[in-house]
Amino acid sequence: MGKLKLPRLISDGMVLQQKKGVRIWGEDEPGRKVTVSFLDGEYNSAVNADGEWEIFIQPADAGSAHQMRIWDDAGEERIIADVAVGDVFICSGQSNMELPVNRVMDRYPEEIKLCDNPLIRTFKIIENAEFHGPLKDHKSGEWTAVSKDTFPEFSATAYFFAKHMYRMTGIPIGLINACLGGSRIESWMGRDMLVGYEDLLTLADRYSDDAFVQERLAHNLRLAEQWHSRLDAMDSGRQGNWSQGAFGFAEWKEIEIPFFFRDTPLKDFIGSVWFYREFTVSGQMAGREAKLWLGTIVDSDTVYVNGVQVGHTDYQYPPRKYTVPEGLLKEGRNTIVIHVKVEIGQGRFTDEKAYVLFTEKERVELAGIWKYRIGAACDIIEATDFVSWKPTGLYQGMMAPCHKYMCAGILWYQGESNTHESAGDYFDLMERMITGYRAKWGEELPFIYVQLPNFRVERYGADRDDVVSDWPCVREEQRKALKISRTGMVTAIDLGEDNDLHPLHKEGIGFRLAMQAMKLLYGKESECEGPQIEDALAEKTEGSTWKVTLTFRHATGMYADSEANPEGITPDKREKMSEIRDFELTDEKGMVHTASARILGNRVLLTCEDKMRAVREVRYCYHNSNRGALLYNQEGFPMTPFLVKIDDRP
Repeated sequence: MGKLKLPRLISDGMVLQQKKGVRIWGEDEPGRKVTVSFLDGEYNSAVNADGEWEIFIQPADAGSAHQMRIWDDAGEERIIADVAVGDVFICSGQSNMELPVNRVMDRYPEEIKLCDNPLIRTFKIIENAEFHGPLKDHKSGEWTAVSKDTFPEFSATAYFFAKHMYRMTGIPIGLINACLGGSRIESWMGRDMLVGYEDLLTLADRYSDDAFVQERLAHNLRLAEQWHSRLDAMDSGRQGNWSQGAFGFAEWKEIEIPFFFRDTPLKDFIGSVWFYREFTVSGQMAGREAKLWLGTIVDSDTVYVNGVQVGHTDYQYPPRKYTVPEGLLKEGRNTIVIHVKVEIGQGRFTDEKAYVLFTEKERVELAGIWKYRIGAACDIIEATDFVSWKPTGLYQGMMAPCHKYMCAGILWYQGESNTHESAGDYFDLMERMITGYRAKWGEELPFIYVQLPNFRVERYGADRDDVVSDWPCVREEQRKALKISRTGMVTAIDLGEDNDLHPLHKEGIGFRLAMQAMKLLYGKESECEGPQIEDALAEKTEGSTWKVTLTFRHATGMYADSEANPEGITPDKREKMSEIRDFELTDEKGMVHTASARILGNRVLLTCEDKMRAVREVRYCYHNSNRGALLYNQEGFPMTPFLVKIDDRP
């Protein structure tokens, strides 16, 4: 094997950053001389005593179909084909950045016909946590251009961002995809960025013990297998072959799907439950392949149609979109059985989702009355120890090897996993990470991020309007990060889905990210964000009631949209959302009072008839989701949720 080696990022199909001196680096025998030829330039460097070399090539304009030649004076040579020059973005975060296009394809069915673009390329880094120190190179990854074949596996958020960037600039776009579902911000931070968070550093140290990590991974597998094996052994449904739908109904009860277990006699239930329903199929539908959609189910499910298994999902988040194979459906009576396992007592069939069997021409609605019977009850499953989410692991194993690769900016979509822990520290952690990344890249890179969207359904019951969880707290921490220079935030309070942690509207996110990038990179002057709170003035009126005048920037043509957040909203709920109901005042005792709102140009006048001695805080959309109409500027960007003290000047 030769001595001349290149990192994975420097490979066929790579996109180099335009208009910057770009670093090319690698390894070779100490003392050798390495030469890089690209475009009209030729550059060389000696290999140092550690066997490393790096060369900076001159800034280049955007273009494609280039070739790079790298060789040493010992005769070894590497040819890098199909090199493009354009804008390169690091795309990082958790599941809403990682979510592939194939998960949102039903929303964008025509996109696959339009996606082919050899100048939009991604370098996908596979999950790899490293606790011994930053890696020099990735263990996986290659450059891939978007095409009908590769499109389904692209990050949906990153793809739509690139699509709109390409539309506005016409230059190649490179996406380095370093993300992992469920990951916390601290897992994407280096040790130097976490100084002072001794508990996090101690945790990172613990996971640097390989034997301990292997034990934890084996422990996870062992406990999961034991839990499922014990439950299966007790399960009357498995013993009685209930999947076939051939049984008497004396012990079966009725229930209406969709539903939350907590609202039924199944409240707090842990174990196995079987659900059964009969449905009728027409002669035209019989024998045909059909789609079966069952919303989302907590925690896992196995589905049988006419006794044949047609789908299985191991965990709660993926949409249940199964295929009933050709020849299985029969004219007249058919049966469907859903076997659900509930692991921690928070079971549900998520509401406001589609529960339907359909072909192109016919559909059978499956929401409604079902029969159910408990198969077996058991103890709660022990929590999985997600090793990769631990502090520093993903940074050292996935992000650190990117630092030498020049880029245009960083895209960040994360925060959901920090709503359960460290919510109040999120701004500090974010500031440390941004500062640390910029130091590693050696420049003040634009950092563009997504504020958490609307979302109600939570594990601990914070889906009710009267409960405030840490989602709004993290949103406010994210808003504070706009104080950091060269940052841009996408407000997404209207792009989520109250009943789904993974909303489908990824093109809206991608477009808003692209608009922020155009402003920060190209100085584009068109509006790219919604109204931002600028000033709050409280005045006491007669009878100890109050009015508060709020002034906003980016608020030209401000209006309230009664059709805000259309995803999954029922007509009765939409009617209730036609008024502005999301401004609140907090008094000197910490009590919260709803305020009426009236738009006056770039201002909003709040009035509250409740008697208060003082107004301490004003807040907007400070719940998991909005409860009324949202406010927008004339460009269609929504107002950013906020909480400000009455004398604050953001």
